[in-house]
Amino acid sequence: MLEPLFPEGFFRMPYWAEREDWMPAVELVENDGEYLLTAELPGIFKDDVHVTVEDNVLTLRGEKKLEKERKEGRAHIRERRYGSFERCFTLPRNVDENKIRAEFHDGIVEVHLPKGEETKARHIDIS
Repeated sequence: MLEPLFPEGFFRMPYWAEREDWMPAVELVENDGEYLLTAELPGIFKDDVHVTVEDNVLTLRGEKKLEKERKEGRAHIRERRYGSFERCFTLPRNVDENKIRAEFHDGIVEVHLPKGEETKARHIDIS
């Protein structure tokens, strides 16, 4: 008697692979002159990634589009995720929002957040 090529349970998915949504992995590093936010976006094109800043919140959003679906064969494992994502980050008070810039290369977006003068509270006289 022959054993099946793929025994039952061989391709059982780990719990994290059963999620329907996905979020890109990010890293935030601080050095003397800036903060650097790096996000891994494999399989995403530059035109499908958007970075905005509003009310001291940096938003990274985009979409990983579904590739052409394969008509032949039967999938045994499906761990790749597609769809839209959005990540929001409250900026430190010393980020100069007017000098923020972003670069995209090799499926990685880098958002440079230059440090400036920290915003300080000021007293406003009431007239």
